[in-house]
Amino acid sequence: PSLDNIPTEIVIQILKNLTHHKDIMNCALAIRSWSYCCYEIIWFKPNMIRPTVWANLCSTLSQSTPTYYPYHSFIRRINLSALADCVKDNHLSCLSVCDRLERITLTGCHKLTDAGLCGFLSKSSSAYLVSMDLSEITNITDTTILKIAECCPRLQGLNLSMFKDGQEQFHGVTDESIIKLAEGCRGLRRVILNNCSLLTDASITLLAKNCRSLLEIDLINCAITEDSLQAIFKHCRELREFRLNQCVNLGDSGFLDSDLAPSVFRECPYYDQLRIIDLTGVSKITDDSVIRIVEAAPKIRNFVLNKCHNITDKAVFAICNLGRYLHVLHLGHCLNLTNRSIIQLARSCTRIRYLDLACCTQLTDAAVFELANLQRLKRIGLVKCSKITDESVKALASHARIANSLERVHLSYCSRLTISSIHCLLNACQLLTHLSLTQVRDFLRADFQHFCRKAPSDFSEQQRQAFCVFSGKGVQNFRNYLNANEGMF
Repeated sequence: PSLDNIPTEIVIQILKNLTHHKDIMNCALAIRSWSYCCYEIIWFKPNMIRPTVWANLCSTLSQSTPTYYPYHSFIRRINLSALADCVKDNHLSCLSVCDRLERITLTGCHKLTDAGLCGFLSKSSSAYLVSMDLSEITNITDTTILKIAECCPRLQGLNLSMFKDGQEQFHGVTDESIIKLAEGCRGLRRVILNNCSLLTDASITLLAKNCRSLLEIDLINCAITEDSLQAIFKHCRELREFRLNQCVNLGDSGFLDSDLAPSVFRECPYYDQLRIIDLTGVSKITDDSVIRIVEAAPKIRNFVLNKCHNITDKAVFAICNLGRYLHVLHLGHCLNLTNRSIIQLARSCTRIRYLDLACCTQLTDAAVFELANLQRLKRIGLVKCSKITDESVKALASHARIANSLERVHLSYCSRLTISSIHCLLNACQLLTHLSLTQVRDFLRADFQHFCRKAPSDFSEQQRQAFCVFSGKGVQNFRNYLNANEGMF
């Protein structure tokens, strides 16, 4: 049969198996009846990586006379983050003709303002939007969010995440607009409000009550209290990712006095689907909160407890119950932890891939000996674990499986380490791409510094002199140098 007679549905399936746009374009040129499907797939998500491509797209969409193909209707998704410095308010008017646009990513497009965004959203096409990423656009205010609440009833994902620059936080969005968002966009599944420092319980509790299908909530650096936490645990039963970094007003009562508690009348825990929880800097919580979280969410994959200073071995023993489900665990600056809990962790959670124990100063070689048995470990952080010695590093290098998986090892300020153990580690771990040894005396030699990464520009002179981080090709070059001069060390 002729290729021209193949049904459209089959043509689309064939074209979707082609990974390069060039191949799809060749099909469009070779088989005329396929051309419409080809262009629809190519324009579904235009690849915006160069200013010239963006300029050509704007020119095409701005044509007053219709083109042979309705390109404006082909575009469903567009990501302009790679062109952040080029995108201005007037450019968004070109996209307003895209009447089937579903997802738009404007990460870092710092030249955009409320005027441009509201003009774009005022068009009828915005009613089909299901996802908007406006992260790092610090010029926007409540005005834009109110327009989203009015014009985007199908919205499922909104990212308003902002960088925290020094002590400054993002002050453009307040409770007023998030309350309207909760009322107008009840189908929200993911909402990221990081560093929106003016948000309080008033908006977050309403968001939880109205948007009960939320899968992800990020509230880093928001001024919420236990009231928000209790509302989220009561209404958002489908939660999969929850980030509360630096929400310093939170304490145990948010977890202990909420519906997070497992019920004896349920066949499974309330949060059986929760996979990621980040409590970095929520320093008021204690072991009791961690125990309650693990009871209610026994399949957590990523658990982040950096700078939760009050937790002890008791919390880690509870985390051990996560067993094979746990892949990532951050316990940096949890100063009360001892070998007992870390040894049990290594024996219970055998699928850990990334473990951070920075500043856990009570740990010794005995703990690392057990961690060396984690066959899937890719990254380990032992910064400022000053009691560990060369024996720990040699243990990491001596197990064949972990040696074949380790990619990043952080050993800065472990002052007892010497060249011999690091040389052994480098030769055993061929996949290693990052090795930090800042302030480890044996590695501050001038000849070793040739292989180090350049210190950050904002470092002081004293910090520069102590800086020692090997990454990328620097690791391989340092390994070769040590092997070539083995007798000298």
